[in-house]
Amino acid sequence: MKQLLDFIERYRQVREEELDDIRENVQVAQFRKNTCLQKQGESADYAGFIIKGAVRSFYVDEKGEEHTVSFVFEHQPLFQLESFMYNMPAATSSVTLESTEVYYVSRSNFFRFLEKYPVYEKVLRDILSEYLLLEGKNSQLLRLSSARERYERFLSMYPEAVKRAPLKYIASYLGMAKESISRIRSGRQ
Repeated sequence: MKQLLDFIERYRQVREEELDDIRENVQVAQFRKNTCLQKQGESADYAGFIIKGAVRSFYVDEKGEEHTVSFVFEHQPLFQLESFMYNMPAATSSVTLESTEVYYVSRSNFFRFLEKYPVYEKVLRDILSEYLLLEGKNSQLLRLSSARERYERFLSMYPEAVKRAPLKYIASYLGMAKESISRIRSGRQ
């Protein structure tokens, strides 16, 4: 549980009583590659933290085409924010890109913990602020005009993704054809 505690302690020193509650409520699960963790349209009943592995989130449009919206790797939180917080249908699906190990907590246990330790509401706000800043950077990335710029910025933001995610998912995330990325990589564009 060290990775999760290290993450939390970036925002607040965990006290012994809080640690006991965290240990009671947080569980660990291992998933094989290509396991669906969350389905688009279903409520996200769990929030997680990736210990090891990688997850891709995507949505399927009305034409049945998949559009990748994010990648999550080790030592990062994994949750469908609106769905988890407000018990709404999830806007995206999440699938493991490789064998993945996750700490997770149920919605009810999460909110019970926040009720018992209201100081963690500030921790949650701080984490969400970082998450929203990252979302803003991702949004900026997709507005870059040239495919080369988008790909190069993506490389600097997510160096692990290039090694661990199939090219078709990266292309989907960047809003370009897989062949365009291949041309950029080979220097032909």
